[in-house]
Amino acid sequence: MARPASPQPDRLPEELRATKGMLDQRWIELSKALAMTLAMPMDGRALRVEVDYQSSQAWAGLIGTECERVTRNRGGTTLVAPLCEIPGGLTSWLGWQEVWEVTVGPKPYRFRNAGLTVYLGKRYEATKPQILRLEWPGISTWSGGELSFQSPGAGHPHWQFDLLEALAQTASEANFIPDAEEVVEDFDAAPPERSTIELLSKFSIERMHLASAAPWWLSPKPGGSAHHMNAPPDLPSLTRWLEQSVLYLRQELQRCVITA
Repeated sequence: MARPASPQPDRLPEELRATKGMLDQRWIELSKALAMTLAMPMDGRALRVEVDYQSSQAWAGLIGTECERVTRNRGGTTLVAPLCEIPGGLTSWLGWQEVWEVTVGPKPYRFRNAGLTVYLGKRYEATKPQILRLEWPGISTWSGGELSFQSPGAGHPHWQFDLLEALAQTASEANFIPDAEEVVEDFDAAPPERSTIELLSKFSIERMHLASAAPWWLSPKPGGSAHHMNAPPDLPSLTRWLEQSVLYLRQELQRCVITA
């Protein structure tokens, strides 16, 4: 019997808000921090943060001469930066985005979400399957117009694994489709039972939110807030989370090998 979803906490953390001036300074600092973390020149040419201020939100991502364009699993393209080399001539690639929504008040920008995405592929080749994401949605109007955590009961921040979905998409694109007149259909034949490997290739593991900050062994938080639901308290905390997450991703990806 499946466990019910964890309830939303009785008392939400404070929203993370900022002025445009605060965000402008943030992008300058993040450009330098990410370039340093990824061992790139800090002059802004190889890698920097690019921001698109719109009427409803501000969207930040990566740009620079070291970046390459990839296609996301759920559509659209984005620029990614090399994270570390993998045996077999592969490179791991890092995508990053941060979104702030426009509201009202003295600090009209409200943090909506930040995310890191890892891809694997060779330099200058278009095929770079999406492997995993590390995401941190903030306190926002995710559903019903009320402030809440995204995806009730899910962990924040959280990991989501995309490799199965990416491989399934790649396989479907590569499959040969015969001409209609070459297909012979046997109406009496029962459809073959799908193998475990075939079923797993269709398993939507990317829907799981695997908490990356969940000290469940501690006593409950005041207000009944679950330990796996966290919101960034301030800009320095969000920056530290980003920098340390990138370093940790690189550390763990460097453990990977290409098996025979």
